[in-house]
Amino acid sequence: MKRQKPQIDININSSESALDVMIRADMEECDVNGFHFFDETVENLNVSDMEISGCVFVNCKFRNCNFDGVSFTNCLFKNCDLSFIKMGQGSLIRTEIIESRLSGVSIPFGILNNVLIRSTPCRFMNFSESRMSNVEFVGCDMTSCAMSKCRVKQTVFTQCDLTGTDFTRTSLKDIDLRGNRLGGIIFMGGELDGAIVDTAQAVGLVKLMGIRVEDH
Repeated sequence: MKRQKPQIDININSSESALDVMIRADMEECDVNGFHFFDETVENLNVSDMEISGCVFVNCKFRNCNFDGVSFTNCLFKNCDLSFIKMGQGSLIRTEIIESRLSGVSIPFGILNNVLIRSTPCRFMNFSESRMSNVEFVGCDMTSCAMSKCRVKQTVFTQCDLTGTDFTRTSLKDIDLRGNRLGGIIFMGGELDGAIVDTAQAVGLVKLMGIRVEDH
């Protein structure tokens, strides 16, 4: 898999707060392009259907925020807290999220294309009915995520905890799950057809299916 990395101008900085920039863009129905934000807390922001591109967020916190239909393109989040934000029908494109927090984030019917999420807790994140292509999850706690009815293509999970994740009606064909924790994942039966697992994982998955494995 060759993931496309964000294209960001590293020389642009913002003298305005992220909250002011986004509220103004929402009122003027324009996009947000090329801003770098550091050490900010954004609360009670409600914007929708805008393009946020070429932006960098470092040490930023978003609390009680709604980004329904918003597209983040060519963006970088580092050491940010995005927990419990709402991004229904939103998208992440050529975006990296590193050493941040995504627990409880809701992005149903979303699009994730050329995305890296690394060393970031994603517990209880809702990806239901999203489309993923060229996505890397690296070292993420994805306990009890909702990934039902997703379209997953060229997506990599590396050293992730997928315990209790719901993959119902999501085909994992050709997805390499080796090296990840799969205890208690939820599936109906055919989702794992063609997935790649190791021997220990296979034994655990057989037990989840209710099959008894006994030696003579």
